[in-house]
Amino acid sequence: MVDYLDDVVGQETAKTFVRTAVRKSKLYNLLFVGPRGVGKRMLGFALAKTLNCPPNSPNFHLIAPIPSKIREKTEKIFEYSKKYLPDNTVVELEDRASILIEQIRTLSERLVHMPSVDAKRIVLILEADRMTDEAANCFLKTLEEPPIDTVFVLTSSRPEYMLPTIRSRCQTVPFAYLSHEQIKTVVYEGTDDFLLGSAGEILALRESSMIADVMDVFKRTPMRLKSAANVAREYERKRIVELYYPLLLLYRLVFYRKLNMASNTCYDVEIAKKAKRITMDKTIDAIMMLNHNINLLERNPNRLLHLFNVLLRLP
Repeated sequence: MVDYLDDVVGQETAKTFVRTAVRKSKLYNLLFVGPRGVGKRMLGFALAKTLNCPPNSPNFHLIAPIPSKIREKTEKIFEYSKKYLPDNTVVELEDRASILIEQIRTLSERLVHMPSVDAKRIVLILEADRMTDEAANCFLKTLEEPPIDTVFVLTSSRPEYMLPTIRSRCQTVPFAYLSHEQIKTVVYEGTDDFLLGSAGEILALRESSMIADVMDVFKRTPMRLKSAANVAREYERKRIVELYYPLLLLYRLVFYRKLNMASNTCYDVEIAKKAKRITMDKTIDAIMMLNHNINLLERNPNRLLHLFNVLLRLP
């Protein structure tokens, strides 16, 4: 058996755990838990290759969150899922993407068939915390009586949003933020200017103009009623996460500035101004509010009121 786990940069604790389980033939349902963009998805693919179940092989099954715009369209779901394959290092942020009960039912139908003789079968479920309630309850039934020679690998950066009964039936494998040197190995060019500790998030930022696009909003907060209403209308029909996520990163930089931790971005002047103007308590409140509201986006809130409320409350 060829070991592909070292294809993943860092995460030595997680790799040691998985490697030991493979060697002792004690693989059980695994839950990879840790920050976004640090290698959970990639280690899942590496384990699949190690078990001789590479992507696109009959014994490999991939489940990933699907945007609401392509629900109930089987072919489009399949095509969209390809974005999560290891060849694509960056997966786009979506406001409302969920793992649907239809995906779990289709998986259950496929798992009825036995894998090849003396072969393992792996099911990789990415961002498992994004299962709808119906999907989670349907999946729980499969997890309680797993098919023979089938290994489930779930990933999550928000395990608290998962059913406790699903978490309890998995072995939790912790993942950590990456060091500066490890990030350089993955990213090749550029550095961890935003102090993210996440190669995946750095690559996503490199391919977008999200930060630059929202700097004007960042500089103008807290907004007055008319300005907040205008910006809310502008973003109402866009992907709101592309407003909230860069704002979250900018307020995190304000937090680091208050701790005298230097970043190295072209926005440092504006970061310093904001850090001088608002208190640490308000900075923390802004970070918590943005995190909370990013999660709320999946519950289909009134988008205009949602945006308006956040823009009025940001310091």
